[in-house]
Amino acid sequence: MPRLLTRLFRDRRGGTLTTFAIALPALATLAFGVIDLASVHTDKSRLQDLADATALAAAKQLSIVDDTGIAERAKSAITQQLAPIASRLNYGVTTTIAADKSNVTVAIDGTRTSFFGNMLPPGGWPVHVKATAATMAKLPLCVLSTGQTKADELGMKDSAKLTAPDCLVHSNGDVSVDGVSWLQAAATQASGVATGRISPAPYSSAPEISDPFDGINLKIPLALCTPLDLLFVAGVQVLSPGVHCGNLKAMKSSTVQLLPGEHYFMRGTLALQDNSVLTGDNVVMIFDKDSTFAFTGSSQIRLRGRRSGDFSGFVIATTRANTNTFSISSTAAREILGTIYIPAATLQVDGSGNTVADQSAWTVVVAKSLKMTGSANLVVNANYNQSSVPVPHGVGPSAGVVLAH
Repeated sequence: MPRLLTRLFRDRRGGTLTTFAIALPALATLAFGVIDLASVHTDKSRLQDLADATALAAAKQLSIVDDTGIAERAKSAITQQLAPIASRLNYGVTTTIAADKSNVTVAIDGTRTSFFGNMLPPGGWPVHVKATAATMAKLPLCVLSTGQTKADELGMKDSAKLTAPDCLVHSNGDVSVDGVSWLQAAATQASGVATGRISPAPYSSAPEISDPFDGINLKIPLALCTPLDLLFVAGVQVLSPGVHCGNLKAMKSSTVQLLPGEHYFMRGTLALQDNSVLTGDNVVMIFDKDSTFAFTGSSQIRLRGRRSGDFSGFVIATTRANTNTFSISSTAAREILGTIYIPAATLQVDGSGNTVADQSAWTVVVAKSLKMTGSANLVVNANYNQSSVPVPHGVGPSAGVVLAH
Protein backbone atom coordinates (compact mmCIF):
# COMPACT_ATOMS: atom_id res chain seq x y z
CA MET A 1 0.00 0.00 0.00
CA PRO A 2 2.75 2.54 0.77
CA ARG A 3 4.36 1.78 -2.62
CA LEU A 4 0.99 2.22 -4.36
CA LEU A 5 0.41 5.60 -2.76
CA THR A 6 3.91 6.78 -3.63
CA ARG A 7 3.40 5.86 -7.28
CA LEU A 8 0.03 7.64 -7.30
CA PHE A 9 1.48 10.91 -6.03
CA ARG A 10 4.38 10.74 -8.49
CA ASP A 11 2.08 10.13 -11.45
CA ARG A 12 1.73 13.41 -13.54
CA ARG A 13 -0.79 12.13 -16.07
CA GLY A 14 -3.93 14.41 -16.01
CA GLY A 15 -2.17 16.82 -13.58
CA THR A 16 -3.30 20.01 -15.35
CA LEU A 17 -6.92 19.00 -15.31
CA THR A 18 -6.74 18.03 -11.68
CA THR A 19 -5.05 21.27 -10.71
CA PHE A 20 -7.65 23.31 -12.58
CA ALA A 21 -10.45 21.39 -10.96
CA ILE A 22 -9.00 22.08 -7.55
CA ALA A 23 -8.39 25.79 -8.35
CA LEU A 24 -11.72 26.44 -10.08
CA PRO A 25 -13.73 27.26 -6.92
CA ALA A 26 -11.06 29.69 -5.79
CA LEU A 27 -10.89 31.35 -9.21
CA ALA A 28 -14.67 31.63 -9.39
CA THR A 29 -14.77 33.10 -5.90
CA LEU A 30 -12.11 35.64 -6.87
CA ALA A 31 -13.92 36.59 -10.08
CA PHE A 32 -17.24 37.07 -8.35
CA GLY A 33 -15.48 38.99 -5.61
CA VAL A 34 -13.98 41.40 -8.15
CA ILE A 35 -17.41 41.91 -9.74
CA ASP A 36 -18.97 42.44 -6.33
CA LEU A 37 -16.29 44.96 -5.33
CA ALA A 38 -16.83 46.90 -8.56
CA SER A 39 -20.58 46.96 -7.91
CA VAL A 40 -20.02 48.11 -4.32
CA HIS A 41 -17.73 50.89 -5.55
CA THR A 42 -20.38 52.01 -8.05
CA ASP A 43 -23.07 52.07 -5.37
CA LYS A 44 -20.87 54.03 -2.97
CA SER A 45 -20.11 56.60 -5.68
CA ARG A 46 -23.82 56.89 -6.34
CA LEU A 47 -24.51 57.38 -2.65
CA GLN A 48 -21.83 60.07 -2.37
CA ASP A 49 -23.20 61.97 -5.36
CA LEU A 50 -26.68 61.74 -3.86
CA ALA A 51 -25.48 62.98 -0.46
CA ASP A 52 -23.73 65.91 -2.17
CA ALA A 53 -26.83 66.89 -4.16
CA THR A 54 -29.14 66.51 -1.16
CA ALA A 55 -26.92 68.62 1.09
CA LEU A 56 -26.81 71.38 -1.51
CA ALA A 57 -30.59 71.30 -1.91
CA ALA A 58 -31.05 71.37 1.86
CA ALA A 59 -28.69 74.33 2.29
CA LYS A 60 -30.70 76.34 -0.22
CA GLN A 61 -33.73 76.03 2.07
CA LEU A 62 -32.08 76.85 5.40
CA SER A 63 -33.70 80.24 5.73
CA ILE A 64 -37.22 79.33 4.62
CA VAL A 65 -37.85 75.84 6.02
CA ASP A 66 -37.53 74.66 9.63
CA ASP A 67 -35.07 71.96 10.67
CA THR A 68 -37.66 69.18 10.74
CA GLY A 69 -38.88 70.05 7.27
CA ILE A 70 -35.35 70.06 5.88
CA ALA A 71 -34.59 66.64 7.42
CA GLU A 72 -37.82 65.12 6.11
CA ARG A 73 -37.26 66.55 2.65
CA ALA A 74 -33.69 65.20 2.56
CA LYS A 75 -34.81 61.72 3.63
CA SER A 76 -37.64 61.70 1.09
CA ALA A 77 -35.33 62.76 -1.75
CA ILE A 78 -32.76 60.08 -0.91
CA THR A 79 -35.41 57.36 -0.54
CA GLN A 80 -36.83 58.22 -3.92
CA GLN A 81 -33.45 58.23 -5.65
CA LEU A 82 -32.31 54.94 -4.06
CA ALA A 83 -35.49 53.05 -4.88
CA PRO A 84 -33.88 51.16 -7.82
CA ILE A 85 -31.19 49.64 -5.54
CA ALA A 86 -33.12 49.57 -2.25
CA SER A 87 -33.27 45.74 -2.31
CA ARG A 88 -29.53 45.50 -1.68
CA LEU A 89 -29.21 48.40 0.76
CA ASN A 90 -30.07 48.70 4.43
CA TYR A 91 -29.47 52.35 5.31
CA GLY A 92 -30.46 55.34 7.39
CA VAL A 93 -30.30 59.08 6.67
CA THR A 94 -29.11 61.66 9.19
CA THR A 95 -29.40 65.40 8.60
CA THR A 96 -27.47 67.72 10.92
CA ILE A 97 -27.97 71.49 10.80
CA ALA A 98 -25.56 73.91 12.44
CA ALA A 99 -27.01 75.96 15.28
CA ASP A 100 -26.28 79.18 13.40
CA LYS A 101 -27.78 77.82 10.17
CA SER A 102 -24.40 78.19 8.49
CA ASN A 103 -24.27 74.66 7.08
CA VAL A 104 -26.08 71.36 6.80
CA THR A 105 -24.62 67.84 6.74
CA VAL A 106 -26.35 64.85 5.17
CA ALA A 107 -25.05 61.36 6.05
CA ILE A 108 -26.07 57.95 4.71
CA ASP A 109 -25.01 54.97 6.86
CA GLY A 110 -25.78 51.27 6.59
CA THR A 111 -24.78 48.07 4.83
CA ARG A 112 -24.84 46.85 1.29
CA THR A 113 -25.44 43.13 0.76
CA SER A 114 -22.52 41.09 -0.61
CA PHE A 115 -22.54 38.40 -3.28
CA PHE A 116 -21.68 35.78 -0.70
CA GLY A 117 -24.86 36.11 1.32
CA ASN A 118 -23.34 38.68 3.70
CA MET A 119 -20.82 36.09 4.91
CA LEU A 120 -17.87 37.82 3.29
CA PRO A 121 -17.56 40.35 4.73
CA PRO A 122 -19.73 39.34 7.69
CA GLY A 123 -23.03 41.25 7.61
CA GLY A 124 -22.36 42.78 4.17
CA TRP A 125 -20.33 45.75 2.99
CA PRO A 126 -20.41 48.74 5.35
CA VAL A 127 -21.55 52.02 3.79
CA HIS A 128 -20.82 55.51 5.10
CA VAL A 129 -20.98 58.69 3.04
CA LYS A 130 -21.65 62.26 4.03
CA ALA A 131 -21.64 65.74 2.55
CA THR A 132 -21.69 69.21 4.06
CA ALA A 133 -22.99 72.30 2.28
CA ALA A 134 -22.01 75.62 3.78
CA THR A 135 -23.93 78.81 3.16
CA MET A 136 -22.21 81.30 0.91
CA ALA A 137 -24.74 84.05 0.34
CA LYS A 138 -28.36 84.77 1.12
CA LEU A 139 -30.69 85.82 -1.64
CA PRO A 140 -33.51 88.20 -0.74
CA LEU A 141 -37.05 87.18 -1.67
CA CYS A 142 -38.42 89.77 -4.10
CA VAL A 143 -41.17 88.05 -6.12
CA LEU A 144 -43.63 85.59 -4.57
CA SER A 145 -46.59 84.10 -6.43
CA THR A 146 -48.75 82.44 -3.78
CA GLY A 147 -51.34 80.77 -6.03
CA GLN A 148 -51.12 77.00 -6.40
CA THR A 149 -53.42 76.25 -9.33
CA LYS A 150 -52.46 76.27 -13.00
CA ALA A 151 -54.50 79.44 -13.51
CA ASP A 152 -52.47 81.18 -10.81
CA GLU A 153 -49.01 80.27 -12.07
CA LEU A 154 -46.29 82.81 -12.65
CA GLY A 155 -46.80 82.98 -16.40
CA MET A 156 -44.92 84.81 -19.14
CA LYS A 157 -45.76 84.86 -22.83
CA ASP A 158 -44.68 86.46 -26.12
CA SER A 159 -41.37 88.27 -25.51
CA ALA A 160 -41.94 89.56 -21.98
CA LYS A 161 -39.03 89.83 -19.55
CA LEU A 162 -38.77 89.62 -15.79
CA THR A 163 -35.41 90.91 -14.61
CA ALA A 164 -34.43 90.34 -10.96
CA PRO A 165 -30.64 89.95 -11.00
CA ASP A 166 -30.04 90.13 -7.24
CA CYS A 167 -32.95 88.30 -5.67
CA LEU A 168 -35.19 85.23 -5.57
CA VAL A 169 -38.30 84.66 -7.67
CA HIS A 170 -40.57 81.96 -6.22
CA SER A 171 -43.92 80.47 -7.17
CA ASN A 172 -46.00 78.19 -4.95
CA GLY A 173 -47.40 76.80 -8.18
CA ASP A 174 -45.67 76.60 -11.56
CA VAL A 175 -43.41 78.99 -13.42
CA SER A 176 -44.22 78.94 -17.12
CA VAL A 177 -42.10 81.00 -19.50
CA ASP A 178 -43.45 80.58 -23.04
CA GLY A 179 -42.40 81.86 -26.44
CA VAL A 180 -39.21 83.91 -26.35
CA SER A 181 -40.01 85.37 -22.95
CA TRP A 182 -37.10 85.42 -20.55
CA LEU A 183 -36.91 85.26 -16.77
CA GLN A 184 -33.55 86.36 -15.38
CA ALA A 185 -33.07 86.22 -11.62
CA ALA A 186 -30.38 85.36 -9.11
CA ALA A 187 -32.48 82.23 -8.47
CA THR A 188 -35.88 80.98 -9.60
CA GLN A 189 -37.82 78.17 -7.98
CA ALA A 190 -41.28 76.67 -8.13
CA SER A 191 -43.15 74.39 -5.78
CA GLY A 192 -44.56 72.85 -8.95
CA VAL A 193 -42.48 72.85 -12.12
CA ALA A 194 -40.48 75.62 -13.77
CA THR A 195 -40.21 75.52 -17.55
CA GLY A 196 -39.03 77.77 -20.35
CA ARG A 197 -36.28 80.28 -20.84
CA ILE A 198 -35.11 80.84 -17.27
CA SER A 199 -31.58 81.87 -16.34
CA PRO A 200 -29.87 80.42 -14.40
CA ALA A 201 -31.55 77.00 -14.43
CA PRO A 202 -34.52 76.98 -12.04
CA TYR A 203 -35.38 74.64 -9.18
CA SER A 204 -38.62 72.64 -9.22
CA SER A 205 -40.49 70.90 -6.38
CA ALA A 206 -39.33 73.56 -3.89
CA PRO A 207 -41.09 73.91 -0.55
CA GLU A 208 -43.96 76.38 -0.55
CA ILE A 209 -43.39 79.81 0.97
CA SER A 210 -46.34 80.96 3.04
CA ASP A 211 -47.78 84.46 2.74
CA PRO A 212 -45.37 86.61 4.78
CA PHE A 213 -48.07 89.23 5.47
CA ASP A 214 -51.08 87.09 6.32
CA GLY A 215 -51.36 88.78 9.73
CA ILE A 216 -51.59 92.35 8.44
CA ASN A 217 -54.92 94.14 8.95
CA LEU A 218 -56.10 95.26 5.51
CA LYS A 219 -59.62 96.35 6.43
CA ILE A 220 -60.86 99.60 4.96
CA PRO A 221 -61.73 102.17 7.68
CA LEU A 222 -65.43 102.70 8.21
CA ALA A 223 -66.40 105.69 6.12
CA LEU A 224 -69.32 106.95 4.09
CA CYS A 225 -68.73 105.85 0.51
CA THR A 226 -70.98 107.45 -2.07
CA PRO A 227 -69.32 106.79 -5.44
CA LEU A 228 -68.31 109.99 -7.16
CA ASP A 229 -66.58 109.57 -10.51
CA LEU A 230 -63.78 112.05 -11.10
CA LEU A 231 -62.18 112.95 -14.42
CA PHE A 232 -59.00 115.00 -14.59
CA VAL A 233 -57.76 116.30 -17.94
CA ALA A 234 -55.44 119.15 -16.93
CA GLY A 235 -53.61 120.71 -14.00
CA VAL A 236 -52.52 119.20 -10.68
CA GLN A 237 -55.07 117.46 -8.49
CA VAL A 238 -53.94 116.96 -4.89
CA LEU A 239 -55.49 114.09 -2.92
CA SER A 240 -55.25 113.99 0.86
CA PRO A 241 -54.99 110.63 2.68
CA GLY A 242 -58.31 108.92 3.36
CA VAL A 243 -61.05 107.16 1.42
CA HIS A 244 -61.54 107.81 -2.30
CA CYS A 245 -64.87 106.40 -3.50
CA GLY A 246 -65.72 105.77 -7.14
CA ASN A 247 -63.84 105.87 -10.43
CA LEU A 248 -60.91 108.24 -10.78
CA LYS A 249 -59.54 108.82 -14.28
CA ALA A 250 -56.60 111.02 -15.23
CA MET A 251 -56.09 111.83 -18.91
CA LYS A 252 -54.00 113.99 -21.22
CA SER A 253 -51.40 115.95 -19.22
CA SER A 254 -53.14 116.02 -15.84
CA THR A 255 -51.34 115.15 -12.60
CA VAL A 256 -52.68 113.35 -9.54
CA GLN A 257 -50.53 114.00 -6.48
CA LEU A 258 -51.01 111.82 -3.39
CA LEU A 259 -50.06 113.45 -0.11
CA PRO A 260 -48.19 111.28 2.45
CA GLY A 261 -50.34 108.68 4.21
CA GLU A 262 -52.78 105.84 3.52
CA HIS A 263 -55.04 106.24 0.49
CA TYR A 264 -58.03 103.86 0.36
CA PHE A 265 -59.75 103.31 -3.00
CA MET A 266 -63.29 101.90 -2.93
CA ARG A 267 -65.83 100.80 -5.53
CA GLY A 268 -64.01 102.09 -8.57
CA THR A 269 -61.00 102.03 -10.89
CA LEU A 270 -57.97 104.28 -10.69
CA ALA A 271 -57.11 104.82 -14.35
CA LEU A 272 -54.09 106.68 -15.71
CA GLN A 273 -54.08 107.33 -19.44
CA ASP A 274 -52.27 109.37 -22.10
CA ASN A 275 -49.48 111.53 -20.57
CA SER A 276 -51.05 111.85 -17.15
CA VAL A 277 -48.96 111.58 -13.99
CA LEU A 278 -49.51 109.74 -10.70
CA THR A 279 -47.04 110.73 -8.02
CA GLY A 280 -46.71 110.19 -4.31
CA ASP A 281 -43.95 109.98 -1.71
CA ASN A 282 -44.41 108.17 1.63
CA VAL A 283 -47.75 106.76 0.45
CA VAL A 284 -49.60 103.47 0.19
CA MET A 285 -52.63 102.81 -2.00
CA ILE A 286 -55.05 100.21 -0.60
CA PHE A 287 -57.88 98.85 -2.78
CA ASP A 288 -61.08 97.26 -1.52
CA LYS A 289 -62.68 94.18 -3.13
CA ASP A 290 -64.50 96.26 -5.75
CA SER A 291 -61.60 98.41 -6.91
CA THR A 292 -58.53 98.12 -9.10
CA PHE A 293 -56.10 100.21 -11.15
CA ALA A 294 -55.04 100.41 -14.79
CA PHE A 295 -51.92 102.31 -15.84
CA THR A 296 -51.95 102.66 -19.63
CA GLY A 297 -50.61 104.78 -22.46
CA SER A 298 -47.55 106.81 -21.55
CA SER A 299 -48.77 107.71 -18.08
CA GLN A 300 -45.98 108.43 -15.62
CA ILE A 301 -46.04 106.49 -12.36
CA ARG A 302 -43.76 107.73 -9.59
CA LEU A 303 -44.66 106.14 -6.26
CA ARG A 304 -42.61 105.65 -3.11
CA GLY A 305 -43.96 103.57 -0.26
CA ARG A 306 -44.69 104.40 3.36
CA ARG A 307 -41.73 105.05 5.62
CA SER A 308 -43.60 104.50 8.91
CA GLY A 309 -46.86 103.30 10.38
CA ASP A 310 -48.76 100.04 10.02
CA PHE A 311 -48.04 99.91 6.30
CA SER A 312 -44.37 100.80 6.50
CA GLY A 313 -42.62 99.46 3.41
CA PHE A 314 -45.81 99.02 1.34
CA VAL A 315 -46.70 101.03 -1.74
CA ILE A 316 -49.73 99.10 -3.10
CA ALA A 317 -52.02 96.68 -1.24
CA THR A 318 -55.48 95.15 -1.51
CA THR A 319 -57.96 93.60 0.86
CA ARG A 320 -57.96 89.79 0.86
CA ALA A 321 -61.35 89.70 -0.82
CA ASN A 322 -60.01 91.50 -3.90
CA THR A 323 -59.67 89.02 -6.78
CA ASN A 324 -59.34 91.59 -9.57
CA THR A 325 -56.56 92.13 -12.08
CA PHE A 326 -54.23 95.10 -11.62
CA SER A 327 -52.83 96.16 -14.95
CA ILE A 328 -49.64 98.00 -15.89
CA SER A 329 -49.01 98.62 -19.57
CA SER A 330 -47.73 102.19 -19.36
CA THR A 331 -44.49 103.09 -21.07
CA ALA A 332 -43.49 105.32 -18.15
CA ALA A 333 -44.27 103.36 -14.97
CA ARG A 334 -40.63 103.64 -13.98
CA GLU A 335 -40.75 104.05 -10.18
CA ILE A 336 -42.80 101.80 -7.90
CA LEU A 337 -40.67 101.74 -4.78
CA GLY A 338 -41.92 99.44 -2.04
CA THR A 339 -43.94 96.26 -1.63
CA ILE A 340 -46.86 95.45 -3.92
CA TYR A 341 -49.09 93.14 -1.88
CA ILE A 342 -52.20 91.78 -3.60
CA PRO A 343 -52.74 88.41 -1.88
CA ALA A 344 -55.81 87.24 -3.82
CA ALA A 345 -55.39 89.27 -7.00
CA THR A 346 -53.38 89.19 -10.22
CA LEU A 347 -50.70 91.62 -11.31
CA GLN A 348 -50.74 91.90 -15.10
CA VAL A 349 -47.75 93.55 -16.77
CA ASP A 350 -47.87 93.93 -20.54
CA GLY A 351 -47.15 96.40 -23.30
CA SER A 352 -44.73 96.95 -26.14
CA GLY A 353 -41.11 97.62 -25.27
CA ASN A 354 -41.99 99.25 -21.95
CA THR A 355 -39.82 98.95 -18.86
CA VAL A 356 -41.55 98.90 -15.49
CA ALA A 357 -40.13 99.85 -12.06
CA ASP A 358 -36.50 100.03 -13.23
CA GLN A 359 -35.93 103.41 -11.53
CA SER A 360 -36.98 102.05 -8.12
CA ALA A 361 -34.25 101.36 -5.59
CA TRP A 362 -36.14 98.20 -4.70
CA THR A 363 -39.44 96.52 -5.38
CA VAL A 364 -41.14 93.46 -3.91
CA VAL A 365 -44.14 91.73 -5.46
CA VAL A 366 -46.34 89.37 -3.44
CA ALA A 367 -49.39 88.39 -5.49
CA LYS A 368 -51.60 85.39 -6.00
CA SER A 369 -50.54 85.46 -9.63
CA LEU A 370 -48.16 87.37 -11.86
CA LYS A 371 -48.82 87.45 -15.60
CA MET A 372 -46.69 89.08 -18.27
CA THR A 373 -47.36 89.41 -22.00
CA GLY A 374 -46.18 91.45 -24.96
CA SER A 375 -42.63 92.77 -24.75
CA ALA A 376 -42.83 94.42 -21.34
CA ASN A 377 -39.85 94.18 -18.98
CA LEU A 378 -40.57 94.18 -15.25
CA VAL A 379 -37.36 95.11 -13.41
CA VAL A 380 -37.19 94.11 -9.74
CA ASN A 381 -34.25 95.85 -8.10
CA ALA A 382 -32.84 94.91 -4.69
CA ASN A 383 -30.91 98.02 -3.61
CA TYR A 384 -32.46 98.05 -0.15
CA ASN A 385 -29.85 100.33 1.41
CA GLN A 386 -30.41 103.07 -1.16
CA SER A 387 -33.86 104.06 0.03
CA SER A 388 -35.43 105.40 3.21
CA VAL A 389 -38.45 103.15 2.63
CA PRO A 390 -37.92 100.16 4.95
CA VAL A 391 -38.39 96.61 3.71
CA PRO A 392 -41.18 94.73 5.54
CA HIS A 393 -40.11 91.68 7.53
CA GLY A 394 -40.66 88.43 5.66
CA VAL A 395 -39.42 89.61 2.26
CA GLY A 396 -36.27 91.18 0.90
CA PRO A 397 -33.12 90.46 2.90
CA SER A 398 -35.04 89.08 5.89
CA ALA A 399 -36.17 86.02 3.94
CA GLY A 400 -34.74 84.19 1.00
CA VAL A 401 -32.86 81.23 -0.33
CA VAL A 402 -29.35 80.19 0.64
CA LEU A 403 -26.80 79.56 -2.07
CA ALA A 404 -24.44 76.80 -1.11
CA HIS A 405 -21.30 75.01 -2.22
